Amino acid sequence: MRNADDYFSAALKRLLPADFPLNALVGLVETSIGKMVPIMTQKDLEDDPLQVFAEPYNSLIVSKKGFKNPVPDVPDLAPKDNIKAWVDRKLFIHNLGHATAAYLGFGKNPEWVYLNEALQDREVFQTTRATMLQSADILRALYPGEFTDDQLAAHIEDLLHRFQNKALGDTIFRVGCDLYRKLGPEDRLVAPIRAAVILNKPYDLIVNALKAAISFRALDENGNCHPADKQYFREAEKGLAFVIKHICKLQGITI
Repeated sequence: MRNADDYFSAALKRLLPADFPLNALVGLVETSIGKMVPIMTQKDLEDDPLQVFAEPYNSLIVSKKGFKNPVPDVPDLAPKDNIKAWVDRKLFIHNLGHATAAYLGFGKNPEWVYLNEALQDREVFQTTRATMLQSADILRALYPGEFTDDQLAAHIEDLLHRFQNKALGDTIFRVGCDLYRKLGPEDRLVAPIRAAVILNKPYDLIVNALKAAISFRALDENGNCHPADKQYFREAEKGLAFVIKHICKLQGITI
């Protein structure tokens, strides 16, 4: 979530007395979590309901300014002055790239189950990479001086390697489902497009990923869609223009 600290602050203020010194006493530390954890299969849950699969990546980016006390000395904790930029790095590159691979993969072969299957396809891999690079260009323009081209390019290569981790067992369904949220105006595809329009940057590849997302219909291992997607599928029957205007909240953009 973008601006999660502001969201929680507003929610707390609605519940606390008007004179409660929230800002003086409570540190709301916005974070950017990059560790990938797939949905557990039914078999995994039956084998051990307490087990969780996760990749080895452990860095946790946090807002340095959110702490009221000194930032604790914890291994792999990465405090940042401009947390907004780093939350958007996660959204514009990690989340966007992950979702793009799932949407393009499903569009090319609906029989593929795992994300690594899609990324083994050269066309899907190269288009996903190019889309991430386009979004990285938008991110760098949005936060001048915060990132370099080389830093973001290296981050993209690392992510593409991590996305292909077969041991993670991550599915195209998990990465792509929950379309109301993932097609929202502040989420992984639409937020970079909106920023690109303001900054006058190219965004055609991201639009192609958005079109693939709108058509995404993958199901889980039991043949079910995500619960929230039932309503989305009904809304999507009203057409592409309806989704763009009422779900993506994009104005003045034709795709």
